[in-house]
Amino acid sequence: MDGIIHRHTKPGTAPGTLAGRAPVPDEALDFTLVEYTQDDVQVMHGVEVDECRFHLGTPGHTWIDVAGRPSSEMLRNLGMAFNLHPLAMEDVFHANQRSKLDLYEGQGFVVLNDPSYEDGVLIPRQVSIFFGDNYVISFHDHKVDMFKPVRDRIQTAGSRLRTFGVDYLVYALIDLVVDRKFPLIEAVSNHLEELEDEALERPTQDTLYHIHQARRALVAFHRIQWAERETVLAVMRPDVPFIMPETRTYLRDCFDHAVAVLELVESYREMTNSLMEVYLMDSSNRMSEVMKTMAIITVFFMPLSFLAGIYGMNFERDVGNMPELGWKYGYYFFWVMVVVIVGGIFLWLKRKRWI
Repeated sequence: MDGIIHRHTKPGTAPGTLAGRAPVPDEALDFTLVEYTQDDVQVMHGVEVDECRFHLGTPGHTWIDVAGRPSSEMLRNLGMAFNLHPLAMEDVFHANQRSKLDLYEGQGFVVLNDPSYEDGVLIPRQVSIFFGDNYVISFHDHKVDMFKPVRDRIQTAGSRLRTFGVDYLVYALIDLVVDRKFPLIEAVSNHLEELEDEALERPTQDTLYHIHQARRALVAFHRIQWAERETVLAVMRPDVPFIMPETRTYLRDCFDHAVAVLELVESYREMTNSLMEVYLMDSSNRMSEVMKTMAIITVFFMPLSFLAGIYGMNFERDVGNMPELGWKYGYYFFWVMVVVIVGGIFLWLKRKRWI
């Protein structure tokens, strides 16, 4: 089911063990190093781990962005090189974690989610952020350069990212992950509008499946966004180290965005429930129309069947039996009687507005 976290580790495994997930090939990770001060900035792409470790000890602010899914051995080496807590590295390794904030000695760790919406299915993608006194290390599963807007702002002289501390960079990354959900919400909205048109105009057997699929995606989206809202609120707490009071002001705005996304998700989840009711109501109405048509046909044929049953019996043409069988115009009299009965039934149904 969507939203279920699969750790695939045996019960009793030591905490911080990077094992249990399906083997991942040693794909080439994309390391982007940004070292900046108020007066200067240096951006390096495709750097090596040793060079990143060297820059972590420099007096300027250092941001290392790691794109891709590392294997257990590679992630273990990164944790040792960057002095990252093993419990946090375990959460990076076992992706699709619940959004949260963990505080370790001299280090903070934030887990966020940057899902995608494809063909009515929500695909979760984890974003992990480590931060300390003068450094930020970010991990994200997809190879897309999602943090490029923040990197461009750092290269702008006089920007807040250059003048504020590294905590403002943490806010900028969190804010970007939160705001990336607004285009996702727009895609969900467009998909639901298409399902609404389909449910009202041309419902098919697959319509209900697509509505149910969208509802499941929104349930998972709601679970992700609820945890993310609580995570932003946790980062705003006064006891969180390295986060300055002036940065908490901006985090409040980020929290408002997270709440807005959550409210939109809740409204669209209600919309999917309404769409399901519309589809079921339409199916019920179509079945009622079929039953109504069959009932009207039955009403018209009942008197005809009655007359056919009477005159289909083997009676003699005597006076005491069926004398009209011997009338000269008996056949025409029968059809006049049929027309009168059927016409009377039609007028009665018309007056009742059943046809």
